[in-house]
Amino acid sequence: MALPISNIPILTGVAAETFVKNAEAAERSRGSIDFTRQRAEWSGFDVRNTARIAKLKAEGKWPF
Repeated sequence: MALPISNIPILTGVAAETFVKNAEAAERSRGSIDFTRQRAEWSGFDVRNTARIAKLKAEGKWPF
């Protein structure tokens, strides 16, 4: 049983302008992710979890 072919919707007017503006803004900021917060959260992970890491190393499960 075949599915009917439907038309592809085309943006016009304000919706099209907004879409293009958002796409251009996303393209300009591409690859500009700030990992400062994540780095701060993970700093000292090995110090805080020394006993757990030692146990995993002894079991041969470190690194995953």
